Amino acid sequence: MARIPEETLQQVLAATNIVDLIGRSVKLRRAGSNYVGLCPFHNEKSPSFNVRPSTNSYHCFGCGASGTAFRWLMEHEGLTFMEAVRRLAEAAGIRIQEEVWDANAEAAAKQRALMLKAHKEIAAWYHNLLLRSPLAAPAREYLKGRGISSDIAKRWEIGYAPASLQLLRQWAAPFKFGRDLLVEAGLLGWSEEDNAVYPRFRHRLMFPIRNENGEVIGFSGRLLDPEAKTAKYLNTSDTPIFNKSRVLFGFDKARRFISKAGQAIVCEGQIDTIMVHEAGFPNVVAGQGTAFTEYHAQALKRQADEVVLCYDSDSSGQDAVTKAFRILAPHGLIVKVAALPAGDDPDTFIRNRGPEAFAGLLKNARDFLDHHLAAAGARRDLTEMRERVRFAREVVDLLRAFDSPLARQTAIQRVARSLDLPEDILLGLVKDADAEEKKKAGYKKDKEEAPARADPLATQDKTSLLLCHLALVDAEVLVWLRGTGMEHILSELPGSGMLARVWQGAFDPMDASAFSVFLAGLDRDEEAAFTRLLHRPRPPGRLEDARVALVSLQISARKLRAQRLKTQLKSPAITPEDTAEIQREIVELHREITRLQSQISAGAPLAE
Repeated sequence: MARIPEETLQQVLAATNIVDLIGRSVKLRRAGSNYVGLCPFHNEKSPSFNVRPSTNSYHCFGCGASGTAFRWLMEHEGLTFMEAVRRLAEAAGIRIQEEVWDANAEAAAKQRALMLKAHKEIAAWYHNLLLRSPLAAPAREYLKGRGISSDIAKRWEIGYAPASLQLLRQWAAPFKFGRDLLVEAGLLGWSEEDNAVYPRFRHRLMFPIRNENGEVIGFSGRLLDPEAKTAKYLNTSDTPIFNKSRVLFGFDKARRFISKAGQAIVCEGQIDTIMVHEAGFPNVVAGQGTAFTEYHAQALKRQADEVVLCYDSDSSGQDAVTKAFRILAPHGLIVKVAALPAGDDPDTFIRNRGPEAFAGLLKNARDFLDHHLAAAGARRDLTEMRERVRFAREVVDLLRAFDSPLARQTAIQRVARSLDLPEDILLGLVKDADAEEKKKAGYKKDKEEAPARADPLATQDKTSLLLCHLALVDAEVLVWLRGTGMEHILSELPGSGMLARVWQGAFDPMDASAFSVFLAGLDRDEEAAFTRLLHRPRPPGRLEDARVALVSLQISARKLRAQRLKTQLKSPAITPEDTAEIQREIVELHREITRLQSQISAGAPLAE
């Protein structure tokens, strides 16, 4: 693995404000000297996610997610350790010089970096073609017809992809982007039949897709030839830097506005998103030509409590509304629907009626269930009892999507009142559906559920863990501990692994960033265990209590040694000489135990 000097890692962590870093994705509020928010790694209603500036770390008391700024980028954004270090170093203006390289790790990191560079450069090339090339005249005409000015095109770096492979090769040559790289990045396609490459995007209007940091990671290309028999929109295929199920178009621009408003507007396409944003509603995003996913819901939940779906008014748009609700509601998001008039999409509505009318549309957005019931009432005769019961059976799955018993019960009451049905009937249908789902899934909890991961702190000896905690929060204790020369006793003590890590560590106890580097060098579970320990309340006591704890560990080590010796005495193969020697050692161990116990009772200074 490539190695970066510890001094550099310390500089990077010391220069990184972990509250600012995490606060870009999680709504945090101050709680004393720390910050709390809803955990981005699991679904929760009450904040259990804690960020502690004093230790430059985070910890969730709900799911156990923990770590430093490096771990945050690794877990939250899927970066490797080296990529996380480089990103934070670049943001802090710190130069990275690696001492040792691992060929495989370095090659993978280099490939990802080249892909990002290729996307950045080709986005600029596409954009320049759109603005200046005669080949892009149809693209410019299309944008003009949609009311998209050159200024808007520049702000979103909209581009044009020509059909010519030769032009693309000419662009790639100065950068020395090879064929294999461009194929893996999804910019070139490969034809098995012709055994040749071709531009994946040909004669299309190009919308760059960016990650949360604003880096171009893919494209969505809109077909310009109405006669072409191919998909109207084409997205980048999944690559090492792009997965359409994990990306929301416009999220890099909208994130802070969503957080500020506590609400996200969700459209179906790129142009709708751009025009809504440009009309003065910057808290807007869109999916990537795919149904809403769990990741999309989690990303929005980290920023807001409410989502307003603003989809086309046609049947496919309404189906998409229902599908999105099924994904969003279980995450505790309030889902509303801004119903557009027939034949309108957000873009045409704004162009024809203006931003003020769109603001009114958002203001009057209806709760999803109210919208769904109204839509059903418009196309079905819900005055007839049989039809109401039939519709009630259809709406059961939607009621089961709510994340909490209270939300579900409230929804059941509303639907029952709207359909003029007894609440008990609807509740019974929901319970029957729950039971049926369990039955279909073969509800075998003991066989299908993954075994719970053991609590790493629970495996530690309590006294050992107390001394470890004291050493972490009190530099005087750690300096004293390292000077005792007694770390050899840990070899006799089970459950002292965490204490051994700290005791034998080389980090400076007076430097918080040095400890963060120490954490970053541990495996995931160890890092989580130490971070969780740090986020516990500080244990009472200081150096004298640490002395008592160490004497207690000495006593435990000697007791365990005596027990092992007694077990050896039971061996039938032991000689009389060995028996006598073991018995003498056992007597000496008991004398030492008595002496150490008297030290604790008398409060005497520590002695070996």
